[in-house]
Amino acid sequence: MTGADPPRPPAVQAIIMDLDGLILDTESLCLEVGRAVLARHGKELTPEAQRAALGKRPLCAWGDLAKEVGLEVPAQQLVDESEPLLEARWADAKVLPGARRLLEHARACGLKVAVATSTPRATFEKKVSRKAWLPELLDAVACGDEVPRGKPAPDVFLEAARRLGGVPPGACLVFEDAPSGAEAAAAAGMRVVAVPSLVLHGGRADGLFPEPRADAEAGLVQVLPSLLALSPPAYGLPPFRDLVAGVTPLDAPFKLRGTVVKGFGRGSRELGIPTANVDADSLRAELAEAVTGIYCGFASVGASGAVHKMVMSIGWNPFYGNAEKTAEPWLLADFPEPFYGEEIRLVVCGYIRPEANFSSLDALVARIRADGDDARAALALAPLEAHARDGFLAPAAAPAAAAAAAAAAEEVAVAAASSAV
Repeated sequence: MTGADPPRPPAVQAIIMDLDGLILDTESLCLEVGRAVLARHGKELTPEAQRAALGKRPLCAWGDLAKEVGLEVPAQQLVDESEPLLEARWADAKVLPGARRLLEHARACGLKVAVATSTPRATFEKKVSRKAWLPELLDAVACGDEVPRGKPAPDVFLEAARRLGGVPPGACLVFEDAPSGAEAAAAAGMRVVAVPSLVLHGGRADGLFPEPRADAEAGLVQVLPSLLALSPPAYGLPPFRDLVAGVTPLDAPFKLRGTVVKGFGRGSRELGIPTANVDADSLRAELAEAVTGIYCGFASVGASGAVHKMVMSIGWNPFYGNAEKTAEPWLLADFPEPFYGEEIRLVVCGYIRPEANFSSLDALVARIRADGDDARAALALAPLEAHARDGFLAPAAAPAAAAAAAAAAEEVAVAAASSAV
């Protein structure tokens, strides 16, 4: 190394991950409960209040949130009101895309793996109670009630490193979704990759985190839209080995059922690519707040049982700067007319790339068509092609048709029994 060469960070020996909003989608549950509790007191959960509470221990989170919305109610009372609503639902929290994949890859690379969370130990156990695989992948867990100070203090990350056998902070790579957690890891002398679970108007994380420095020995080194967008070689680690024709298979495919609604009218008119917008209520109910990007999978529409390959954008479409999150599947088949008002069923099984902005409309169209080509290639190969046979894609039988089918089946059974006598 010459005197002009910048110092290189030490090799990664351990991965330390936050839990809520990064591995498990507990943030969506907390947002629902937070809105319900505040509504009792005549208040609304604002984006600023969400930001104030994100990543902190419950008592501190409610205290900061109440201050932000001007609610003069003791934080402990708000904790007491919210906990019963959350207790019964913790175990149902979904695993966020890419989390299990990263944990398994880290173990396969010989790295030590830990979770450092603001969650109290008893609550942590409830959150993972139906996910036996998760504790099995962890070498250590440090919880918020096991250290003197919560995030943004560095205590929980330093404790996690200690429980990993004293891994030096500089050799730990931290993944965090919350600004307070990223600040805590930086204060511990660790490198941090932020994967924001909270985004502001238009899907941006502007101002939530400091500017990342890829060569930093400690602090924020990268901001990712999803763990699925991580490239391990950027940190001296082997690449993921699971790509199918350049597409990342999802740990657990997610499924959407909704109504096709009119969108912005841009697909056919401006792009020459007819997309189908899914109604907002279905999107909100089925997708975690953090899930954005370009995906692929299979779709069926209305009463038809025909299954089509599809590529889908989930997010805010940076080129157009949408104010609302949308899901826009492009079914890779020809349809004679629009199918507004029809039920659409989607099995999403592969991740192609993050959302991106483009310098021109032509560049956007070229990228969408390339995404379509990538989807066609990947969805024809194992293991993705098997999802075309998912029963979720079958149309629900109309009541009359179902009754007629049942009656016909009964007649066949009776006839068979009679002939056997």
